[in-house]
Amino acid sequence: MTPRKALPIIAAAIIALASCQSTDEYDPAEPYISEGYALTGLEAADAYRRGLDEIGDSEELYYNLAYSYLEAGEWDKAAKVADEALMAYPEHLRFMYLKAYAYRSAMKLYSYECALKDILEFDPGNMAIRTMLMEHYVSIGRKEDAAAIAGTIIEHDPRNQGALRALAARSAFFSAIAPDEEEKPLEKERLWTEPPFLYMPLGILNGERLLSQP
Repeated sequence: MTPRKALPIIAAAIIALASCQSTDEYDPAEPYISEGYALTGLEAADAYRRGLDEIGDSEELYYNLAYSYLEAGEWDKAAKVADEALMAYPEHLRFMYLKAYAYRSAMKLYSYECALKDILEFDPGNMAIRTMLMEHYVSIGRKEDAAAIAGTIIEHDPRNQGALRALAARSAFFSAIAPDEEEKPLEKERLWTEPPFLYMPLGILNGERLLSQP
């Protein structure tokens, strides 16, 4: 093949590659995310829901829709969206965290407990969630359940103070070595108006901002 004849073929290949690249980079959810990002609460939720209705499943749209309901205090709607998202993305922990946060915010303590257990069933080695479940049991006075979980936590973290205190309720040994309860300093609440930052799964349960960057 002569160099002159090869040029059109090379050019066509370059165009095809460029076309594939631009197609891969385009996110149909982007216009709805940009629209919703400029809004808050239920107004933002309308934009994200419209995007889901028009383009179908989108992890980012589900994520931001659930957050917008959280921002508006619509805890049940946020939990429902998280369940909807888990139907499409069953292995995405972020939606399990969203649901747990919604139930805890709504003070639906049994549902919150079940949501934490669902996370542990999917991710049994998650000591942070296991600790949250232990703390939940402590807060509602279920000392035996708290101690049972604390035993597992101690196996991985022998110096975990919360677990030591939970075990002290049923063991003289742990009662002797458990640290005294300390008053925790109040943490400054993160403002919803602060700029977003990189997604951190456990940050959801700590009330950190959830929106993705547009």
